[in-house]
Amino acid sequence: MSSELDRLAHGVLFPALGRPKVPHWVGPRIEAGLGGFVIFGKDIVDGSQFQGLAAELHGLRDHVLLSIDEEGGDVSRLANLGGFSMPGNRALGELNDVELTRQAAFQIGLSLVEAGVDWDLAPAVDTAVNPLSPNGIRCFGADRDLVSRHTAAWVEGMQAAGVSACAKHYPGHGMSGTDAHLATPLVDVSRDELLASYLDPFRAAIEAGVDSIMVSHDLVPQLDDVPATISKVLLTDILRGELGYDGVVITDALEMYGIADVAPLPEAAVRAIEAGADALCLGSWAFLDDVDVAAAALVEAVESGRLPLERLQSANERLARLGTRPKADVSLRDNALGERLAEQVVVTHGDPVLRSDAVLIIRLEPTHSPAAGSSGWGVEKLLRDAGKVVESIGLSGQTYNGPGMARAGVGEFRSEYGADSQVVLMVRGAHRFDWQEKLIGELQGQHPDMIVVDMGVPGTDYSGFAGWIQTFGSARVCAEAASRRLLGS
Repeated sequence: MSSELDRLAHGVLFPALGRPKVPHWVGPRIEAGLGGFVIFGKDIVDGSQFQGLAAELHGLRDHVLLSIDEEGGDVSRLANLGGFSMPGNRALGELNDVELTRQAAFQIGLSLVEAGVDWDLAPAVDTAVNPLSPNGIRCFGADRDLVSRHTAAWVEGMQAAGVSACAKHYPGHGMSGTDAHLATPLVDVSRDELLASYLDPFRAAIEAGVDSIMVSHDLVPQLDDVPATISKVLLTDILRGELGYDGVVITDALEMYGIADVAPLPEAAVRAIEAGADALCLGSWAFLDDVDVAAAALVEAVESGRLPLERLQSANERLARLGTRPKADVSLRDNALGERLAEQVVVTHGDPVLRSDAVLIIRLEPTHSPAAGSSGWGVEKLLRDAGKVVESIGLSGQTYNGPGMARAGVGEFRSEYGADSQVVLMVRGAHRFDWQEKLIGELQGQHPDMIVVDMGVPGTDYSGFAGWIQTFGSARVCAEAASRRLLGS
């Protein structure tokens, strides 16, 4: 029984790899029964490398599940592989055509089939009712009905390609302005409100046959005094009972402060499985030691009588169903769909065309979200490739010390390149940051001839500037659409 228990304990664990090749510790843990891996950006160099990595991992044992956060838009691990890029959920919600959403998800799914991924930890189906939500750009919108319709279409498109989808982040933290990577989001709703409409996007995902649901670290104080990750009320009573869901439930990363501040990894692992989760995402920095610690904690919990063996058995049985969908033909790939959707969603106001060969870009950086990874954003390289002389100033909450830096930068740039040189202000959700809103107001008063490229959630009116471009996301195809407007092409 001990070896079988050890296999069951390993089977619910999904650590990171941490490097673009198979680490030495992986083989023995796969033999012990490890469920699989969550692939992060640091594991990917290029398309051929990743395909080889996936094939090697799959070759270690039957049914090694490879999962990834591939939402499209701002959260994309594969955007630089094979030239594939797709606008994200907010752009799809702006287009509000469920067939286009279904097609977008199907194409993302085909790219994952080609890469060797079994399980996509997407879509994000939170409803961004809080305009300060750090995840607003990853949501289809602020209307629960719209989110529900597009959730179903996205799930259907992804799973039609042969990749398991995952609706996240249950019960939905679009009401909160807190990033769960950094703290515990608060969702202050009653049980009646939750069941009446709050959970509608998850109901839509379930009705669409979603293979998995990711539980967040949200705290719902009217229902429980612990985060949803370890709440039996939210996972067993409501998700399993009231919503009737029998697919895989995976936790958000257990290294995130939203849960780590409440329970350390071994305790969180046991409590999540106790509550009703089936799979434990350990996190992007969770490797060898974390696997051993979590597995040992689960084994000890069963041996002590705290955790029923049947709980691990049912979790493993559900996980065995993932990654078994028939794969669609990758020859159906349409790499141009992302470009067409980005062109369709972009909105321009005023005169956004650059007529000078010299351009200064002032980029206001949002708070970094670990979910998005480290990919760059903006039009700087695209304008430079088009022959423009481009200089840039990047300002963040850490580096900004008043409007003088931006004002001096504009003055120095125009003294060198002439009064007719142009300035582009690049923003993403500036309404979430007081310092950015104040700076934008001052720049508008001093330099109304600027052009604004807004690649975030709508929230600030830039009509007082000479030109304004909205892309509703910072995917590469969205940046390309913006650069075409700037270049007048």
